[in-house]
Amino acid sequence: MLVSFRSCGPNDHKALLKLVIAYNRFEKIPVHRKRLSQGLDVLLRNPSQGKMWLMENHKKPVGYALLTYNFELEYGGAEGVLRDLFVEERFRGQGIGSLALYEIEDYCRERGMRAFQLQLPRRNKAAEVFYRKAGFRELPRRVMLMEVRPEEVVQARRASASKRR
Repeated sequence: MLVSFRSCGPNDHKALLKLVIAYNRFEKIPVHRKRLSQGLDVLLRNPSQGKMWLMENHKKPVGYALLTYNFELEYGGAEGVLRDLFVEERFRGQGIGSLALYEIEDYCRERGMRAFQLQLPRRNKAAEVFYRKAGFRELPRRVMLMEVRPEEVVQARRASASKRR
């Protein structure tokens, strides 16, 4: 199958948003269209935040990849974080995802990044098999997240913590 990979820019917003929404639905991630659109806009206008590739078959979008950047002392500086790798269902199993990983690995190597990581839902066993075959290994760490809370919530908690000193 003929597939091309190309870097994305602001003109790709519409095609990418459609694919990002499809990815979120596939992974059962809540779809907040406005937030996704805003995030795409920021990323596509600020290449220092990350890189997106559009995968196309005869100039029709069939998938995308999103790599952002992280700084990790363990790897001597910047590392890539593969946030999304999505191929439309009818195009899966044809090597497109594997080719995307090679593109991303080349991109990271060219920029001096010694590693790139990803997160995936535990329930997506097919993705786990795919990534393990590609050379990814599970780290003995837990991913944790804290959403930034409104300032008034933080102030109240800060005041409460100060009283305990």
